[in-house]
Amino acid sequence: MSKMPVEVLSTDEVERLIAHPTSDDVVGLRDTAILATLYYAAATASEVSSLDISDIRRRARSLRFRGDDGGERRAPLEKRLARMLDRYVKKSRPLLLAQGGVTDARRVPAAFITNRGHRIHVRDIRQLLGSHSKAVGIGTAVNTNTLRLSRAWHLREQGVSPEAIQRLLGTSSRSGRRVV
Repeated sequence: MSKMPVEVLSTDEVERLIAHPTSDDVVGLRDTAILATLYYAAATASEVSSLDISDIRRRARSLRFRGDDGGERRAPLEKRLARMLDRYVKKSRPLLLAQGGVTDARRVPAAFITNRGHRIHVRDIRQLLGSHSKAVGIGTAVNTNTLRLSRAWHLREQGVSPEAIQRLLGTSSRSGRRVV
């Protein structure tokens, strides 16, 4: 078998990573929700950064992502991810908005925000991913592609078809090209 071009995390490593941020802290709840979205929805940092509250579609059980290329993809909103997002949106997001001086949450469409009430940036997502992966002792360099590929690998191990995995990733072929 040929070597994978990017390291794939074990399910144990992914679970430790997602569980690392403290759940009784507003930033910890946000970080947990971001890490879970990166993994369960196989999202890129750009997709997570551009995610709006209106893109979390509870009734349709899906997330709507917009890519840098203007394309759109939908990912299933699994129950575990939905619980983490609900917890963040109800308990953490309002406090982060208040810390930033935002009094009307409707004025900030972004799902994930900083402690100043602004949309979180890609570099912030990369930084929090790096710091949490280092803190739990993951020896390999972890980036958002690591989580995407880990998710795809874990789904394949569970017997999910390659075509379903391609749809989740928003790719049209196994080469990894994006669907527009």
